[in-house]
Amino acid sequence: MKLRDIHPNIKLRLGIQFLGGLVSMAVIPFLAIYFSKKIGAAETGIILILTVISGVIGGFIGGHVSDKIGRRSIMIYSEIGVLVTYLLIAFCNSPWYDLPYVSAVFFVFNMFAGGMLQPAAQAMIIDVTDTESRKLVFTISYWLGNLATALGGIMGAFLFKSYLFELFIGISAISLLSVVITFFFISETYTPAPVKPSTGKRKSSPFDFLKSYSAVIKDRLFMFYIVGAVFIFTLEQSLTNYIGIRLERDIPEQGATLFGLDFTIDGTKVLGFLKTENTLLVVLLSAVVLYLFKKWKDKWNLVTGMFIFSVSFSALAFISNIWILFILIFVGTIGELMYVPVKQAMIGELAPSNARSTYMAFYSLTFYGAMIIASLLIIVGEWISPVMMGGILLILGLTGTCLYYFITRSLEGREAVTEELKSSVPS
Repeated sequence: MKLRDIHPNIKLRLGIQFLGGLVSMAVIPFLAIYFSKKIGAAETGIILILTVISGVIGGFIGGHVSDKIGRRSIMIYSEIGVLVTYLLIAFCNSPWYDLPYVSAVFFVFNMFAGGMLQPAAQAMIIDVTDTESRKLVFTISYWLGNLATALGGIMGAFLFKSYLFELFIGISAISLLSVVITFFFISETYTPAPVKPSTGKRKSSPFDFLKSYSAVIKDRLFMFYIVGAVFIFTLEQSLTNYIGIRLERDIPEQGATLFGLDFTIDGTKVLGFLKTENTLLVVLLSAVVLYLFKKWKDKWNLVTGMFIFSVSFSALAFISNIWILFILIFVGTIGELMYVPVKQAMIGELAPSNARSTYMAFYSLTFYGAMIIASLLIIVGEWISPVMMGGILLILGLTGTCLYYFITRSLEGREAVTEELKSSVPS
């Protein structure tokens, strides 16, 4: 499949997604600093927890409602919510007002609206792609996400402290553009099946919401997918958690020379360089890796990539040689680029068409699950050696790899049964 063959909705959504990621990364990484200076560290922790909870609740509600009424309506209402809250946050941090507590309330609502948007937006992509085209689309999406992270972080670093009002006005303008594009140019991709008429009309109830998600929990293959994703993502989260702390502790400030330039480097700077390397490699090599391994079966791209990623990132837990660390990030990122498009495309095979937003809302929990485990590993790391921590991370990564291997085998079995049934039907 070529880029020009991609559904118009997806082209527009990818553009909107890039802009949304750009503004998010210009704001979210700096929220803790902003609120801690304005209202204190303890209150900041509570606010950040509330924003996470709000996003999760919004995702679950948005996922359920999107499967009931369609994708486009939820996306429009959610994007309007994001726009309005950003405008209000701008005025709470304007030359006329300085209202950090009110800003915190609007940030909670902003995360709720953003949470509602994501399952519908992701489900829309799955609606209009097949197995093969999803790999290309999610590769582009992953590339744009990393580019937005890099550019948004730079933009926020320069603007957040001194030009906060102007930054939020600019973000509001981008949010308005997103609303306009979705309202006028995005078409609906999913129409729910009409409800069969019955003698007595039954109103929707909270039990419908619970039933939709209990059905997801009972889907064993999808739960394997979720657990595997949490384990694999924990390795990536550990880079800025346990591994970052360990690098700061074990790599003292020292002189270094590169291309004739002398400078000092320590554990914190090494972590920054490693993260930058990972982001730049994703931006520069996504298309290259996709081309090099396009003849491999998806199963082997997935399993091999996860294995390489798991071994490389687990080794970061105990190795302190700076050059070896850079090599490990390079090798691990190649593995990451091998498995990510296949892994993300796989969810389209697992999620039934009438519940895709619900499944995508549940999938969003993998990020929070990995954050929790990575945070717990910081505590565990105080009691065990770095080598043992590397072993724990390796076990998590290999367990996730095995789970995904089992999923691919099960999906292959499904396809074989489907083909056999088709061939047995008389023409």
